[in-house]
Amino acid sequence: MSEANTTPQQKAGPNPKSIAIALIIIVAIVGATWWMGERNGWADIGTGGSNAQLLPKVGEEAPEFVTLRENGDIMQLSQYRGQPVWLNFWGSWCAPCRAEMPEFISAYNKLTEEGVVVLAVSVGEAPQQSIRYRDLSGGSFPVYIDPSFINAFIDAEANPELADRINRMRNDWQIYNYPTHVFIDADGIVQDIVLAQMTEDEMLTTARSLIGDSARQALPDAIVARYE
Repeated sequence: MSEANTTPQQKAGPNPKSIAIALIIIVAIVGATWWMGERNGWADIGTGGSNAQLLPKVGEEAPEFVTLRENGDIMQLSQYRGQPVWLNFWGSWCAPCRAEMPEFISAYNKLTEEGVVVLAVSVGEAPQQSIRYRDLSGGSFPVYIDPSFINAFIDAEANPELADRINRMRNDWQIYNYPTHVFIDADGIVQDIVLAQMTEDEMLTTARSLIGDSARQALPDAIVARYE
């Protein structure tokens, strides 16, 4: 890992008040989601064996993932059911992440036209730093902040059960390599996980494999030609 980017802070950043309000709403969402999940056996997810090493698993349904967009809007992975999703966990402090950023930006610009939801989740740094690096790199993709920031708004001593639920949900997404790319099909099933830097061709090929034939036929001819 290299040192974090130290360029001057950009003038505009996320609205702290909006983020605080959204985080409070996230706490409520997580509580309700976990209450429903407890009734369906979620308490047993990730408690032993190979599941504790890296979650989710290829071939399994992707667990719920909740965080904030840079503007304070709440993002729930489940809201994209019916669409292919590419989750990219990255950080400006991560040398391979920085190396693949130009190719990621190019792939993002193409894939969003094709119906792939691309979610770039920054990890291990303040949102302002990730946003600043994105802007300096010439990207237009939205930055989704590190879910660990949610914990800052929870009093674990006053709300031990809620804090435990959030930690257990986060446990479903144990990310130890950066970048980590998770490709999820329209049915919410994890189809591929790549724990390494990718080239643009690899990004496009893997993400496009998530698009079904019927969805592909609905695309304009100029875009369909990219698959040939």
